[in-house]
Amino acid sequence: MRVLIAILIAAVALGVAADALAQKPELAEVDAWLVRDPQMSAQFAVADQLGYFKQEGLKVNIRWYIAGTDLPSMWGAGNIHLGTATATMVVPIAASGQQIYNVAPQSDIGGVQQVILGKRAQEIVKSPKDFEKLKVGMPKGASVTMAIQSFCKANGVDFSKIQFVNLSPPDAILALGKGDIDAMAAWAPWTFRAVKEAGGKLYFTGSKSKEGPVDWLQVHAGVVASGKMLKENPNTLKAVLRATRKATDTINTDRNAAIEIVAREMKLDRDLAREIMTYNVYSMEMNPNIVKGMNDFVDFLYSLDRIKQKFPAEQVFYTKILEEVDPTLVKWKSKTDVK
Repeated sequence: MRVLIAILIAAVALGVAADALAQKPELAEVDAWLVRDPQMSAQFAVADQLGYFKQEGLKVNIRWYIAGTDLPSMWGAGNIHLGTATATMVVPIAASGQQIYNVAPQSDIGGVQQVILGKRAQEIVKSPKDFEKLKVGMPKGASVTMAIQSFCKANGVDFSKIQFVNLSPPDAILALGKGDIDAMAAWAPWTFRAVKEAGGKLYFTGSKSKEGPVDWLQVHAGVVASGKMLKENPNTLKAVLRATRKATDTINTDRNAAIEIVAREMKLDRDLAREIMTYNVYSMEMNPNIVKGMNDFVDFLYSLDRIKQKFPAEQVFYTKILEEVDPTLVKWKSKTDVK
């Protein structure tokens, strides 16, 4: 009997060892290209600083860059194989024929896409229909446009009657303070500054109106990988996702500790980091809304002639890696083949 037990214990140990070996990252070290932004890169910052990557036997070299709009040209050079991105970055890359795959969601960031009313507009806007009377400053073609379009559709507002002025967020704050525009549309932290510096008032976001939660803008940040990375280093990606899953749990269960890290790594004031993170929903659950959001961006960017042809957004998602890490997170499965 003792011999049998010993054999069984040995067999189990060998099985565990074999499984661990099979899951061992192919790479000991990998670069991750990230925008220094709490919406897109909070999990990577937390996982790095709390040693979650190290626990997975992996060293992640974080390569910070300034703006997400830089990613398409950087990706085209062929030197980036892992990073974080939103649909505004993924769609142009995929539309140009390059291989990019969203392997896991990280955050719903529709809440930081916001419309701020200036002092005059706060007097004028008594009902949604009054929004037609406003002059709104915002960057032409910004994704928050989609939230405004959805707001108009939901409330019977004529979008064509709104006067839009093409302004960068910093310029829009100045114009709002001087009364040159009635409202501004942008994203955090600029909208927070508009409230504090120009006397603005939050009117609605991509995910919340005065009446409650809405789905006027489905925009999510996710972990993206190249086809080369998926084909050659799947275990490395699994290690990354296991670490970022731990970081997601930390963000949601120990927000104060996460804020300290995010503020430091993103070079933000702690209170500002806290405010931004309050509007984000940090989750790695893959669901149909994320796919819908990507398809909406395909239509939107095509309408602006920023991409030359449409494509089914489903082709940029690859859920097998996330499913192998945690099948409970996958509420929608892709059928994508990696090229």
